[in-house]
Amino acid sequence: MRLLEKIRFTMFWFVDFLKGSKLKKHYKDITFILENYNLNSSKQRREAHLNSIIKHAIKTTEFYKKYTFNESLETLPVIDKNILREKHLEFLSNTMTKKKFYSTITTGSTGTPLEIFLDKNKRRRNTADVIYFSQLANFKIGFRLFYLRKWSVDLKKSFFLSWIQNVKALEVLNLNDENIDKIINNIKNDSSTKGFIGYASAYDVICKYLDRIKFKPINSNIKSIIAVSEGLNINTKKSLEYYFQAPVVSRYSNMENGIIAQQTPQSKNNFIINWASYYIEILDIDKDILAKPGEPGRIVVTDLFNYYMPIIRYDTGDIGTIDYSVQPPIFTKIEGRKTDVLYNTNGIVVPSMIIASIDRYDGIIQGQLIQESKYEYTLKLNVSELFNKELEIINEFKGYLGINAKIKVVYVNEIPLLDSGKRRSTVNNYIKQA
Repeated sequence: MRLLEKIRFTMFWFVDFLKGSKLKKHYKDITFILENYNLNSSKQRREAHLNSIIKHAIKTTEFYKKYTFNESLETLPVIDKNILREKHLEFLSNTMTKKKFYSTITTGSTGTPLEIFLDKNKRRRNTADVIYFSQLANFKIGFRLFYLRKWSVDLKKSFFLSWIQNVKALEVLNLNDENIDKIINNIKNDSSTKGFIGYASAYDVICKYLDRIKFKPINSNIKSIIAVSEGLNINTKKSLEYYFQAPVVSRYSNMENGIIAQQTPQSKNNFIINWASYYIEILDIDKDILAKPGEPGRIVVTDLFNYYMPIIRYDTGDIGTIDYSVQPPIFTKIEGRKTDVLYNTNGIVVPSMIIASIDRYDGIIQGQLIQESKYEYTLKLNVSELFNKELEIINEFKGYLGINAKIKVVYVNEIPLLDSGKRRSTVNNYIKQA
């Protein structure tokens, strides 16, 4: 690490030491649990964290007080964003309400805000999670971080705080050719050790621009690239690795909880699950029972550390598959939100990444696949004058969706961003109607 990076690294942990090493204790706990998963002592810690948050919730919250806990998580209900929103105050612990708290607001794809309250200890746990999982992706405290996301007013940092944290904020809402050029020049002229974190769809825009201008690889001391919030298609991942000469991983997290899972440069497409801070269940798509091993299901999260607002058995709305044959169990697939997961005409889930296959056709700028009914699909395409392969694409997608699929191609000038600054590559209107 360079001198200024070393100073930032040392000062960060020194300040934590002066505050009682509370962050370091969380970091050590995460490290021990995840790296010694099969030891009895690791199992005992995980069970203690789970039992403690459940007993606290039943004893101190209006929502959970009507339930009893007999060491079986299944005795408690599965909740979702709508329940959290409608019964918001019932989830607050009566022992924590006078203590200092923090709030985070999420809208996701719904556009309806949901406010989650966190206590100080939960905030520290989230920070420790970020440090641990960032290191798995080759990023360390002190490195320069280029952060590509929608920067709302409450998220924007002052110049001084940005300098202290060594963060360069990059806005996704104005990601045009001119601003991409500015980002590239910033990277090339910055000699520090660097990392990238940002929306997968924003990376896609950058890579397609670099493809279009036939850009050459950049050797600029980038150590880490992390994609968040959306699924990263394989073509964009390969382009990022080519242009920026750094390993690329995807991180699965949400605003309600924190980092739930992440890939590493060695894990290929599998995700390391954060069993230290969460208990994860995969439930059947339609019923509140465990999905069969190896089958996709709803990702349901119990947060082990938010004592201010206990969130137990929270249906994230995302679909995933866990492999329990390895220890610790890992995600082999994370498909994204249930409303973004598509089904073929036989009712079988198809990978959302099928939309990435259109990247190999000349002239395609953007695409979005929408399921309208069991057999009807709309493929929105933003193309240039080079594109002339509509029939080939329809036939290819019938191979994924079914020979009896009815695919309508609609040409548009833009696939719009959501309010969150993300862009959906797949949409399931059929699920919404059901």
